[in-house]
Amino acid sequence: MGTGVVKYDITDAAIAEMESIYMNLTITDIEDKEQFDAVHSARMTVKGKRVEVEKRRKELKADALAYGKLVDTEAKRITGKLEPIESHLDAEEKKVTDEQKRIKDEADRKEKEKIDKRIAEFAEFNVHLPFFDVAAMTDGYFDSRLIIARADFEAEQKRLAGEAAARKAESERLEKVREKQEAEAARLKAERLIFEDELRKISADRKTLEAEKAAEAQRKRQEEFEKQAVENARIAAVKAEKDRQEKEAWDAKEKAEKEAAEKVRQEALRPDKDRLVNYGKALMDVPRPDLKDKDAKEILGYATGAVYQILKTIAKKAGELK
Repeated sequence: MGTGVVKYDITDAAIAEMESIYMNLTITDIEDKEQFDAVHSARMTVKGKRVEVEKRRKELKADALAYGKLVDTEAKRITGKLEPIESHLDAEEKKVTDEQKRIKDEADRKEKEKIDKRIAEFAEFNVHLPFFDVAAMTDGYFDSRLIIARADFEAEQKRLAGEAAARKAESERLEKVREKQEAEAARLKAERLIFEDELRKISADRKTLEAEKAAEAQRKRQEEFEKQAVENARIAAVKAEKDRQEKEAWDAKEKAEKEAAEKVRQEALRPDKDRLVNYGKALMDVPRPDLKDKDAKEILGYATGAVYQILKTIAKKAGELK
């Protein structure tokens, strides 16, 4: 192999021609396919030539190291001229590929945001779906599913609110029952205390009364002893008076029985309500005896009060009859 000039399949003139043509190629609109195809085609041409030079360089360099250096030098020289052209074309082509990537990335980002927003909207109504299930939904299907989710959520919230209101109402009712029970217990306790106090008073009064009765009985025995003589003297007069009174009482009783029979007959003709009221009045019309003994008077007073209470009860109950 000689040491002459190393020749490649591309000449300086050809490179100069490519430079003059390709360095003027630019992409002014990323949507212009003709500009992109021209730049891409030119870049591939320049790259092809560069690859041919590199291949030829290796072939020539294989014959001899010295020749190889020559080959390298010439290849480097030629490559140095080709690289600016290729770099220019590569930069122009990269405008499109980078913008296409940016557009795709932006579309992917918006799509992810859209899906994330849909997932969040479902989550607001307590529905949790996998990402890819939501991503596969069409707009119409998503809208219908969201409407159903909202309706189910609102129905559940309404149900829960109703249960909460019912629990609150029941709690308030139980609280009122408890307050009423406590008030009733307090009232009963107060009444029990009053009753116990009354019992103590009655017990004390009974003891006092028993003491007074014992003293009075002693006094009466003394008086009876002293009056016995006088009493024996008036027994005959008393007996005569008693006979007279008994006759009058008999006559009065006979008259009263006739009047009572007439009243019964008349009462039989009256309504039960009026008959009850008249019966109560009749009880109050019974004459009260004239008593001298203190104990007897006390018993009469108690009986009169009891009869009065009975009359009130009869009048009240009779008034409730239809």
